[in-house]
Amino acid sequence: MNGHRFLNQSRPKTRLLFLLLILLLMTLGACEINRYNSAEDHYNNRRYAAAIQELDDYILNGNNGALITRSEILRGQCYYELGLMALQRETYDLAIKFFKLSNSPDSDQALARIYKNMADVALQQDKPRLSLDFVNSIIREIPRSELKAEMLYRRIGFQLDTFIDHEGAWQDYMSLYDGYPNNPNEVAARKLVQRIVPARVEHAKRLYGSGYYSDALRILFELGKYPVVDGEANNRLIAEAYIGQAESFLTSENYLEADRIFRIAVQYDPAKKAEVDRRLEQVASLFIRRGNELVAQRDFDNALLHYQKTYDIIPDYAQANQAIARMNTIRENVVRSREIQTQAEKSELAGKYSEALNLYRQASSLDDKAELATKISQMQNLIAAESNPAAFAQRIINEYRGGILNSRINRQKQELLRAYTANEIRDSGWKVMSSSGQFRYEARYDLVTPTISYYYVWQVNLRDRSITPLNKLSEKLME
Repeated sequence: MNGHRFLNQSRPKTRLLFLLLILLLMTLGACEINRYNSAEDHYNNRRYAAAIQELDDYILNGNNGALITRSEILRGQCYYELGLMALQRETYDLAIKFFKLSNSPDSDQALARIYKNMADVALQQDKPRLSLDFVNSIIREIPRSELKAEMLYRRIGFQLDTFIDHEGAWQDYMSLYDGYPNNPNEVAARKLVQRIVPARVEHAKRLYGSGYYSDALRILFELGKYPVVDGEANNRLIAEAYIGQAESFLTSENYLEADRIFRIAVQYDPAKKAEVDRRLEQVASLFIRRGNELVAQRDFDNALLHYQKTYDIIPDYAQANQAIARMNTIRENVVRSREIQTQAEKSELAGKYSEALNLYRQASSLDDKAELATKISQMQNLIAAESNPAAFAQRIINEYRGGILNSRINRQKQELLRAYTANEIRDSGWKVMSSSGQFRYEARYDLVTPTISYYYVWQVNLRDRSITPLNKLSEKLME
């Protein structure tokens, strides 16, 4: 009961406090409205300075967000009106100050017109730098000005004819076209800018001619976006740059990337297709050539990879198809040749040299390698040696290097005859006898005089027809 009595007693007090708070807020709100209305009354009666003073105070201390925003707008209108008044009196510095403080679309346009007028006056007074400063002010301070296109056009003229800043002129033209395509000022600027385009084109050519392909393409692609170049001519230059880049990839043996770049080049200049196709054919032939080298080394797996890479360049490339077919035949022949060679080696070990010779010849017809040619020669030698090894050894001696041993021995004998009579010289003639080791014979030849003698001796290998000197005198005779 006591609790209920307390609640009943507190409710009237709460209601009273709530009503007092509402009355306070209403009073404060009415006070702020009155302050705004007072400033608005000053504005309507052209007392702009007084209005600005009250608005500044209210914006600084007010609590009503909506009224503060309206006050800021009204203050801007006051400054705008003050700027117009200063403009009528031709007090341009003051007008500029007021328009900047106004910070409204209308004041921005008015400010731009002042700058333009001052730029015109400066130009009439032959002050191009001052005139350009005012042009820059419009572009920099009032980027949304309706005069911006005209000011960009003017600045391009200054940069080309007075202050010689070709890069700046090009950057301004890009801004002019990007923001105001086909605007009369942009169209007029084209003729100005076309004067510097050839130099940019030549710079791009020098770049890709020196291997700076990405830098050159950036310039050419940029030029191609604007109506100041012949589009087809520019595309031809882009194609040339890409072809140069593709050639650089060829040099570094990055053939697949070269192929990709070549194809891009054709997209920009279809007339290059025949030239590029010939070059791609050459690229593909490089893979074929390398594949053939690997086949010669009997590295068939890697050869196949090289042949197949040509399909990325020329689909179903006929030369690659032929090369792969040829490689498969060679691989089969190599396998069969090895099998026959194994049989030939068995026959050789068994002393069946005629049989081994026929097998080696069969193996060589399937795989013409030096090892088999050597074996064929050896079997022929062994067959010749079987019937009369000493006679065969003598034949080897006689035929060695075109008969050089006989001719030099005869020359030595002729020199001895100038010092001795024929009866004083004993000429042993050739003596051929068996030596240590199978199919090895020793060949001797002696020239003996009363004071000096020459004893020549060699070992003859019937298997490979090689001759080895067995003393210094014989070695010297062979030199």
